Amino acid sequence: MAVVWALPAVAFAVWLAVTGWWRLSDDEVGIVVKRFGRRRRDDDPKVSLYGAKGVQAAVLAPNSFEFLPKFLYDVHRVPVTHVPSGTIGVVVAKVGRPRPPGRAIAKHVECDHFQDAAAFLRAGGEQGRQQEVLVSGSYRINTRAFTVITVDRPEEMARERLTEADLTDVDVEVGEAGVVITRLGGKPDPSEVGPVVEGHEGFQLPWVFQERGGRLGVQRETLDGGGRYPLNPWFAHVVKVPTRVLILEWNREPKPGDNLDVSLEQIVLDVQGYTVRLDMKQTVQIPPEVAPELVLRFGTRGPDAQTPVQQFVQKELAPIVKSYFRRKAATYRIQEFITKYSEVSNDLADAVRQAMKPIGVRAIRTTLEEFECDQQDINDLRRDIANQEKRAELESAELAALTKREAARDQIELQRMKVREAEAELALVEIRALVKLLGPAQVATERIVRELAKAPVPQVIGGSGDMAQQLLGVMPIAQARDMLMTLLDQNPPRPRAVEE
Repeated sequence: MAVVWALPAVAFAVWLAVTGWWRLSDDEVGIVVKRFGRRRRDDDPKVSLYGAKGVQAAVLAPNSFEFLPKFLYDVHRVPVTHVPSGTIGVVVAKVGRPRPPGRAIAKHVECDHFQDAAAFLRAGGEQGRQQEVLVSGSYRINTRAFTVITVDRPEEMARERLTEADLTDVDVEVGEAGVVITRLGGKPDPSEVGPVVEGHEGFQLPWVFQERGGRLGVQRETLDGGGRYPLNPWFAHVVKVPTRVLILEWNREPKPGDNLDVSLEQIVLDVQGYTVRLDMKQTVQIPPEVAPELVLRFGTRGPDAQTPVQQFVQKELAPIVKSYFRRKAATYRIQEFITKYSEVSNDLADAVRQAMKPIGVRAIRTTLEEFECDQQDINDLRRDIANQEKRAELESAELAALTKREAARDQIELQRMKVREAEAELALVEIRALVKLLGPAQVATERIVRELAKAPVPQVIGGSGDMAQQLLGVMPIAQARDMLMTLLDQNPPRPRAVEE
């Protein structure tokens, strides 16, 4: 009789020995389901901490060989959770305590990157969206306890209203500052950026940011260029602001819509009734510490999806520069634009730099191109002077080169003569331009002769020949220029109607 009972017992033992072992591959996690057990005690309804019937919180690890009797347990094999390189995984807990009202995201608990569901439950983990993200890699996740949303799961992304960009590491390039806008934290001050908070590792630890007094909204601390940051999209959003040197152009050329200077047009000034147009290039740099202020004032995106920098250029920089130019232009005479445009350009460039100081943007270099007037004769006069100025500069540069060579003394003296000739020719061209601005030859002569009658100089000015040469024959260039400027102030030149 004993033998009869022994045979089934041996068979059962053999069956247990054969079927009770569970082997998992490197890419599998085993979710354990207990077929029998005691009543749940302080367990989550979906998983068990203490060995009650149903899904267990603990899992079988990949590449493991475990003995669990089949009549007591079942094991469901699920793939290891993979987060692709350069991306993140965000986690939604299916188990845990309900979140308190008003809390948009669950409190953080340590649970080995959600690989220990038992620790999550014991620490009071809450259901719903979690603060910690999973960076690139593989994780042994109990999928009955947690859902991990990655770029490989478009349906789950859509359900949580996430995009592929949301689940990609934030890449801040060299020459950029990443301005962070947080969605969690204390009540913000609408007029200020959030204070710097220590210890959150570039906003990668949202719970530390909140525990140490971080506030909602735009943050003063920025993400450095050249780094990649795995940020939780439920916690923070990043706006990239260029901090490299930028060239903004005021001209009438069409520009692509994504250009920072797309709203800038050619500068148009009124100088004593003459319409003067000029192009300008402005090299600027936005310091990283100024970037958060721009985002705070202009937001992340404006009308027509404009970036904060585009809005800054259009709404603040362009009007300030335009206003400064108009005020400065009102202090100039047309003859100064013709004869002293280099000085005028330097003065206007300094005005641009002064305009940007209060904003905090660095004005590095301002370049004004040659102006263009609606009156062609003004353009002709300016072109003649500009050409002569270039010739004088070239001769001066040649002289400077020769002076470096001691053996070239004769050439140096010859070059000095050329420089003096070029400067004298420039003076003659300037005086001719000023005389021409006085009006027809007879009128100009009469005005000059009347003015000379007041000055202690020889009265040898005649009504024929080159008036400019005659004038320079009786007085120095500076005195002649001042006299003509005074005459032009008394008798300002008037623009003629432009033919259609």
